Amino acid sequence: MDKKSCVLTFGEIMMRLSPKNNLRIEQAVEFDVRYGGAEANTALSLAYQGDNAAYVSVVPANRLGDCALRSLVAYGVDISRVVRDGDRLGSYVFEVGASVRGNGCVYDRKYSAINMASHAALNWDSIFEGVDVFYFSGVTPAVSQEMAIACKEALACARERGILTVCDLNYRGKMWSPERAQQVMRELLPLVDVCIANDEDAPSALGMTCVSGSLDNGIDERMDYVEMARQICEEFGCKEVLSVIRNIKSVEDSQWMGMLYRAGNDNLLPAPADSAGEYFFSPVYDMHVLEGVAAGDAFSGAYLHALLHGYDPQDVIDYAIAGSVLKLTVRGDSNLVTEAEIKAVAASAGGGTRVAR
Repeated sequence: MDKKSCVLTFGEIMMRLSPKNNLRIEQAVEFDVRYGGAEANTALSLAYQGDNAAYVSVVPANRLGDCALRSLVAYGVDISRVVRDGDRLGSYVFEVGASVRGNGCVYDRKYSAINMASHAALNWDSIFEGVDVFYFSGVTPAVSQEMAIACKEALACARERGILTVCDLNYRGKMWSPERAQQVMRELLPLVDVCIANDEDAPSALGMTCVSGSLDNGIDERMDYVEMARQICEEFGCKEVLSVIRNIKSVEDSQWMGMLYRAGNDNLLPAPADSAGEYFFSPVYDMHVLEGVAAGDAFSGAYLHALLHGYDPQDVIDYAIAGSVLKLTVRGDSNLVTEAEIKAVAASAGGGTRVAR
């Protein structure tokens, strides 16, 4: 990999509606409008860090679709591979919680353009021209059976072309059941080079029992995540596994750290020849959270940036988690932080608070 390599992300972009000032949906008389989706967020994060990021999806050829894509183009994401078809842009209402009242999410994405699309709408041979890394999350195959097929076809084509594949398991209980998720994701993962698995992902999406999925004591159980990563690499052949590990005290207050496990010296990242099976933890960040949505997508975006730029393994995980926790300070789905800002936080393990003059 190098900094000129192109990363292509694949998924659904939606309109996000949020009640203002932490109001509940029932109280809202107006909504803040933004656009986002797991893979779109990751592409935008990469572009904002100065990388070559492209995005593919099925988006309706109407004004709402235009607005959604414009939110990516504004920050430098290449949307030339997007299929413009269908009638409806999916949406979701995101309610920002407070204290012991958690964040809330109501999807309105059924019958969206990508939900109704056939897997045949996506010609991967042409889509992958000029692409070096392919990224998707478990949200995309959960959209529909057709998109699950599309993911498998994309991964097979990427494998034939020697394109590096990265998947964030990103389990969404409102989109599919653990049984269905496991059926699909266990079929896709053997075609994935790098797996990102957080909290409940491995138990729900892969049926693994070595991690509890606890949000209360994740950091205390961090060695369980190492074992989870080892098992994923052993069973599915993944080369690396990454995790965001958290202790959640309330909506606003939590602790965050990252983990990187390398199955072997595979030249994905520069590392000593004897680094096979090694794992790396980032520092722990004590966070006061402004908004918790899309921090996992920010983690993926920062990881991919570190991959493209040849960071050493410890620097990779330090940079990835710094990008993730910075997203906790930004409203909306988009992680609008630069490489320099992420590096500053990573270097000071929670710093970056001095005024830049």
